[in-house]
This record gives sequence, structure tokens and C-alpha cells, in this order.
Amino acid sequence: MKFIDPQLLYTFVKLAYAGQFTKAANQVGLSQSAVSQQIQKLEALLGVALIDRTRKNVNLTPQGQAFLVKAENLLLQHESLISEFNQSNVAGRIRFGSPEDFATAYLPNILARFTNLYPQVHLEVNCELTLKLLEAYEQGDYDLIVFKQEPSHQLDRAVSLWEEPLVWVKGKRYNLEQALEAGNVRLVLAPQPCVYRSRAIEALERHNIGWEQVYTSQSIAGNIAAVRGGLGVTVLPITSVPPELLHSSHAQDLLPPLEATQIKLLAIPQPSQAIQAFQDFIQDSLAAIDTFH
Repeated sequence: MKFIDPQLLYTFVKLAYAGQFTKAANQVGLSQSAVSQQIQKLEALLGVALIDRTRKNVNLTPQGQAFLVKAENLLLQHESLISEFNQSNVAGRIRFGSPEDFATAYLPNILARFTNLYPQVHLEVNCELTLKLLEAYEQGDYDLIVFKQEPSHQLDRAVSLWEEPLVWVKGKRYNLEQALEAGNVRLVLAPQPCVYRSRAIEALERHNIGWEQVYTSQSIAGNIAAVRGGLGVTVLPITSVPPELLHSSHAQDLLPPLEATQIKLLAIPQPSQAIQAFQDFIQDSLAAIDTFH
């Protein structure tokens, strides 16, 4: 009898919606080659081609489209089975905060699975800049936060979750070579306080590269739109970069390297059973992804 590893189903579903091996690899925490190997293994088990490999982007074959529906249903049944036999009566309210980019890239699936497993827990989720999250946490507004920690500001009780590579991003309309020759790189950044803003400015000044800020937005989507329009360059975690900007940008070759950002988790002292369950669930979920790095 043949069995399909749920991890193969999960990778396939992520690839189907991501539309690119690189993006899917970032989402599931695998190398691009590992994602390809998992898809090939799944195709071998099923005896059909799921991916049309004659095109640049990922396109599902008719068999792949049909299998996608069944794969999603199987994953839901898998978690429903765990939920049905989970005898925990954990209940309560959790006030949770996260940076927007991390929430967008990693948390939707984690939050959906947690609420499915713990239906009696009420999650209140808010996205903010890291320093605002820390300030609100200190004021007692959050029970649990995920934040980006600078090496110079270590918090002893914070738990390490993730290390996120940062990259320079520019659109086709911005002439970075000309800007460097003129000694004035135009920046598109979030306002202070922002970890990515600090990293960008520190890297440029460390290499004596002149800069000016030309566009400011707290929204990642707003900054990406400005970069697409050719206003300048920005700094983003690699998982937040739209594929067309990541592949068309050669800013990494022209600008100084950026230190990866450390993603941390911080919960209140003596957390409730619900808060502790959520903290453990986030750590376990991300550790499962990180295992394949």
C-alpha cells in the first residue's frame, strides 16, 4: 500500500499558489531543489505529471488542478482529525502582535491551524512596527509578540524563532548605476523606528555611499508600489519581495550586503494555558519549517 507524506501535499499546495519554485521554497523553508525533489516524488507516487515544465512559471497540468483540490481537502482532514481527538479544553483570549511582513509571509497558515485546533481560544491579532510592538508590550497591551531584534538590543526572555535574509530591491525604472556615480542613492523606506530602515542607512553610510529618502510609508505594499514606479530602492525580507522585482533587480551586486534580521518571540511572564499553547504552537510550526533549511 502506498502512502503520501502530508509534507509532500503541503509543499505541492504552496507551490501551486506561489506559482514559482523560489517563492514556494521560501514559504515552506526548503531549498528550491528540495521542493523540486518533493514534487517529483509526489508525481512518482501518483504516476502523473502535476506540473507543466515547459513554461517558466509553475503551471499545473489538468491532473495537477484536480489533485490540488483533493490535496487541500486531505490537509484539512488531517488537522481536523488531530483537533477531534485533542482532548485539551484550552480556552481564553490572546492579544498578539507581529510585524506586517512576518505576519504576511508566515503567520496566516499558522494562525488558521491554531484556531482550528483550539476553537475556544480567541485570538486578537495586530500588525505594527517592531519598536511600537515592544512599547505596547511593555505597557501591557499584548500577551505575546513576534518582533525583529537588533543585535545591540538583546532581550533576555525573548525566544529565537527565525533568521530572515534582507535584500535590496529596485524596479526597472530606477537607474541605480547612475545614482551611485552621482553619489546619491534614493531610498524608499518606512518611517522611524524601523529595523529595515536602520539596516539600509547603516550599510550605505558604512561604505560612504550618499543617500536621500524620497518616499516614506508604514505599509510594505506602499513602499513596493513606489519601488515599482522607479522612485528608488528599498530593503525587504526576501520572502516579501514580489517575484518580478526579486528577479529583475541587480541591486545586490551594486549595494553593500545587509545583515539578516533576527525574528524573536516574547510572551508575558507566567502566561496562561492558552498563551503558552500558542507560543509552543508558533515555535513548533516554524521549527518544522526550519528543519529543512
